[in-house]
Amino acid sequence: MPAAQERRTLARALSTLIEKKAQRDGPDSVADQVIGEHIGKSRTTVWKLRTGQETNPKIETLEALARFFGVRVSYFLDEESAAAADEQLDSLLAARRLQQVAEQHGVRGVNARLGSLSANSLAAVAQLIEKLGESEEQGQEPHDRATPFQPAQPPQADRP
Repeated sequence: MPAAQERRTLARALSTLIEKKAQRDGPDSVADQVIGEHIGKSRTTVWKLRTGQETNPKIETLEALARFFGVRVSYFLDEESAAAADEQLDSLLAARRLQQVAEQHGVRGVNARLGSLSANSLAAVAQLIEKLGESEEQGQEPHDRATPFQPAQPPQADRP
């Protein structure tokens, strides 16, 4: 069993969910007042849960939090369920970032083809798209240089 200071707490689980949702939907989406309104509790109650001052909420509160954040109630109770849910949330965040980067650089239909990749792989693809987009913005056309998919054509000699 992990040491007491490393033990998962409700406050730590809730903070993780708040952080991930803020990255995905913006910081205003996870204000204590907003969460409280969605779960039928006061912002003070949310603050107490988030800071660890309230450690034994009713199951109804946990169910409402789980619905708000899109996780199962077991997220707050079971380390393994939380780890699996965190991995899914990371993948969703990476997929959203990839979609934004792809759209920004005119790449369409990427998510449908890359849906089974890990969060790290999705982040790598997003970085690749960004680098390619930067190259094009600097006037370097991809078709002007060799790529693994299409080798550059040697110049044609003039025929007499």
